[in-house]
Amino acid sequence: MSPKVAKAVEYMNGPYSCSQAVMCAFCDEAGMSHDEAAKFAAPYSGGRAVKCGALYAGELVLKAKYGEDTPLVEEIDKKFQDKVGAMNCREIRSKRLRPCVGCVEDAATILENMIQTH
Repeated sequence: MSPKVAKAVEYMNGPYSCSQAVMCAFCDEAGMSHDEAAKFAAPYSGGRAVKCGALYAGELVLKAKYGEDTPLVEEIDKKFQDKVGAMNCREIRSKRLRPCVGCVEDAATILENMIQTH
Protein backbone atom coordinates (compact mmCIF):
# COMPACT_ATOMS: atom_id res chain seq x y z
CA MET A 1 0.00 0.00 0.00
CA SER A 2 1.44 3.35 -1.04
CA PRO A 3 1.78 6.24 1.43
CA LYS A 4 -1.14 8.14 -0.15
CA VAL A 5 -3.45 5.12 0.01
CA ALA A 6 -2.33 4.41 3.57
CA LYS A 7 -3.09 8.04 4.48
CA ALA A 8 -6.61 7.77 3.01
CA VAL A 9 -7.24 4.58 4.99
CA GLU A 10 -5.85 6.23 8.14
CA TYR A 11 -8.16 9.21 7.66
CA MET A 12 -11.13 6.88 7.17
CA ASN A 13 -10.27 5.03 10.36
CA GLY A 14 -9.95 8.36 12.15
CA PRO A 15 -12.05 11.48 12.12
CA TYR A 16 -13.03 11.62 8.43
CA SER A 17 -15.78 10.25 6.22
CA CYS A 18 -15.10 8.23 3.07
CA SER A 19 -15.22 11.23 0.74
CA GLN A 20 -13.09 13.35 3.06
CA ALA A 21 -10.52 10.56 3.48
CA VAL A 22 -9.82 10.35 -0.25
CA MET A 23 -10.05 14.10 -0.87
CA CYS A 24 -7.69 14.93 2.01
CA ALA A 25 -5.15 12.29 0.99
CA PHE A 26 -5.06 13.85 -2.50
CA CYS A 27 -5.56 17.50 -1.52
CA ASP A 28 -2.28 18.55 -3.16
CA GLU A 29 -3.36 17.05 -6.49
CA ALA A 30 -6.69 18.86 -6.17
CA GLY A 31 -4.93 22.16 -5.47
CA MET A 32 -6.47 22.53 -2.01
CA SER A 33 -5.28 22.70 1.55
CA HIS A 34 -6.09 19.80 3.82
CA ASP A 35 -8.78 21.83 5.59
CA GLU A 36 -10.32 23.01 2.30
CA ALA A 37 -10.45 19.43 1.03
CA ALA A 38 -12.11 18.17 4.23
CA LYS A 39 -14.76 20.88 4.10
CA PHE A 40 -15.32 20.53 0.34
CA ALA A 41 -15.79 16.73 0.45
CA ALA A 42 -17.90 16.55 3.62
CA PRO A 43 -21.32 16.65 1.88
CA TYR A 44 -20.58 13.64 -0.34
CA SER A 45 -20.16 10.81 2.14
CA GLY A 46 -22.62 8.08 2.96
CA GLY A 47 -24.08 7.92 -0.51
CA ARG A 48 -25.33 11.51 -0.54
CA ALA A 49 -23.95 11.81 -4.07
CA VAL A 50 -25.60 8.42 -4.82
CA LYS A 51 -22.21 7.07 -5.83
CA CYS A 52 -19.80 5.79 -3.22
CA GLY A 53 -18.36 8.85 -1.48
CA ALA A 54 -14.78 7.62 -1.88
CA LEU A 55 -15.31 7.20 -5.62
CA TYR A 56 -17.00 10.58 -5.90
CA ALA A 57 -14.07 12.22 -4.12
CA GLY A 58 -11.75 10.55 -6.63
CA GLU A 59 -13.81 12.09 -9.41
CA LEU A 60 -13.57 15.50 -7.74
CA VAL A 61 -9.78 15.22 -7.52
CA LEU A 62 -9.55 14.31 -11.20
CA LYS A 63 -11.81 17.21 -12.18
CA ALA A 64 -9.76 19.64 -10.09
CA LYS A 65 -6.49 18.39 -11.58
CA TYR A 66 -7.48 17.82 -15.21
CA GLY A 67 -10.58 19.98 -15.73
CA GLU A 68 -14.32 19.49 -15.34
CA ASP A 69 -14.74 17.68 -18.66
CA THR A 70 -11.95 15.16 -18.20
CA PRO A 71 -12.72 11.70 -19.61
CA LEU A 72 -10.80 10.29 -16.64
CA VAL A 73 -14.02 10.43 -14.60
CA GLU A 74 -15.51 7.70 -16.77
CA GLU A 75 -12.28 5.74 -16.44
CA ILE A 76 -12.22 5.85 -12.63
CA ASP A 77 -15.91 4.89 -12.55
CA LYS A 78 -15.28 1.85 -14.75
CA LYS A 79 -12.22 0.73 -12.81
CA PHE A 80 -14.06 1.08 -9.48
CA GLN A 81 -17.10 -0.76 -10.85
CA ASP A 82 -14.87 -3.58 -12.08
CA LYS A 83 -13.06 -3.82 -8.73
CA VAL A 84 -15.98 -3.44 -6.29
CA GLY A 85 -18.93 -4.63 -8.36
CA ALA A 86 -20.99 -1.44 -8.05
CA MET A 87 -20.62 2.34 -7.84
CA ASN A 88 -23.78 3.09 -5.88
CA CYS A 89 -23.18 3.41 -2.13
CA ARG A 90 -26.47 1.86 -1.13
CA GLU A 91 -25.92 -1.12 -3.44
CA ILE A 92 -22.37 -1.67 -2.17
CA ARG A 93 -23.55 -1.59 1.43
CA SER A 94 -26.78 -3.58 1.03
CA LYS A 95 -25.06 -6.34 -0.93
CA ARG A 96 -22.05 -6.17 1.40
CA LEU A 97 -19.72 -6.00 -1.57
CA ARG A 98 -17.01 -4.09 0.29
CA PRO A 99 -16.72 -2.31 3.65
CA CYS A 100 -16.41 1.47 3.49
CA VAL A 101 -12.72 1.44 4.38
CA GLY A 102 -12.19 -1.04 1.53
CA CYS A 103 -13.90 1.35 -0.87
CA VAL A 104 -11.61 4.13 0.34
CA GLU A 105 -8.57 1.92 -0.26
CA ASP A 106 -9.81 0.90 -3.72
CA ALA A 107 -10.74 4.42 -4.82
CA ALA A 108 -7.44 5.84 -3.56
CA THR A 109 -5.41 3.09 -5.24
CA ILE A 110 -7.20 3.55 -8.57
CA LEU A 111 -6.91 7.34 -8.33
CA GLU A 112 -3.21 7.23 -7.53
CA ASN A 113 -2.51 4.86 -10.42
CA MET A 114 -4.45 7.08 -12.80
CA ILE A 115 -2.62 10.22 -11.71
CA GLN A 116 0.73 8.46 -12.12
CA THR A 117 -0.08 7.35 -15.68
CA HIS A 118 -1.73 10.54 -16.98
